[in-house]
Amino acid sequence: MKLLIIRNDNIGDLVCTTPLIHVLREAYPDACFDLFGNSYNTEILKYDSSLSRIWSYRKAKHTPGFFKKLQAWIDKGLLLLRLRLRCYDLIIIAVPLFNERTMHLAHWIAPKKIYGAMPDRPLKSRLPKNYYPITIDHNEPHLFQVLSYAQALGIKARVPESIGLVLTQEEKKLASRQRAIVPGNSEKPLLGLQISSRRPKQQWPYAQWKELISSMLPHCRLRLFWSPGGTISAEHHGDDALAASLVQAFPTHALLAKPTSSLRELMIGLYGCDCIVGPDGGAMHVAAGLDIPTLTLFGDVDPSIWNPYSKKSYFIKSPSETLLDLTPCMVAERTLALLSSLPSPDISY
Repeated sequence: MKLLIIRNDNIGDLVCTTPLIHVLREAYPDACFDLFGNSYNTEILKYDSSLSRIWSYRKAKHTPGFFKKLQAWIDKGLLLLRLRLRCYDLIIIAVPLFNERTMHLAHWIAPKKIYGAMPDRPLKSRLPKNYYPITIDHNEPHLFQVLSYAQALGIKARVPESIGLVLTQEEKKLASRQRAIVPGNSEKPLLGLQISSRRPKQQWPYAQWKELISSMLPHCRLRLFWSPGGTISAEHHGDDALAASLVQAFPTHALLAKPTSSLRELMIGLYGCDCIVGPDGGAMHVAAGLDIPTLTLFGDVDPSIWNPYSKKSYFIKSPSETLLDLTPCMVAERTLALLSSLPSPDISY
């Protein structure tokens, strides 16, 4: 059997799809089991042994310049041709919401069957005959929405205890070495602050991050994480300027602000921390997938659906629909309570 999962959207979405991948591998241990994603999310699953092969492409809308966009379109076309030649038995579009463009992409690859979400509105074209629409309860946590595809295939998917992202032993050793260079007393816990968010109502301004850092420095060591790049970026909004401003606001060597240029570097950095605090986004889901305690800040996003999946995952919801109304004092109090409940760190390898 040849099976392909399509999950070509955001980082957190792919993290939430990992349990489905593991359930399917357990159900079909001998299958050729591939993943089709994009150039900025598939690195998460680089060393996941459940997958036979990972296919990815660079989105043209994230590529600057006409000729580079043209090359991205050509590369994607050639990749789709290679996927069509693999003659898949089954494609699962592992997205809870119906996407007509992705449906046509899956149909062009020409599998025997396609499983995808039930359309929620009239379509411009008919569903392909090999498309099997799945009804999904959108009030459930996103991870359980994705697991609906296992149930549709008749697989009794048990509730996963964790997501289980994979780091190599060498990456874990690197996480330990990076932890050692964070300024401050090594006996204090290491708190990671993830300061970036793509959604405007999920963003905190400089003043609020500065106040939180001031509150936390006496109690722990600090490392900043952020999306690299400038505020105008072909790929994603970056927060280099915000990170630099926060570093300059404190004495030299008060905290570590080491940029991460890839998802694997981000995973290594997160793994070296005792706890991660930040607004809802891909990095928080990655941290939870690595079994790191998280405190996620929610503005206009529903935490009952999007809180990272982990027994060590906590959240604070703003009293309004914007993080601007969530005070640093509230976050500091919850963070200190979480840090005080953590066992002594042990990440020596």
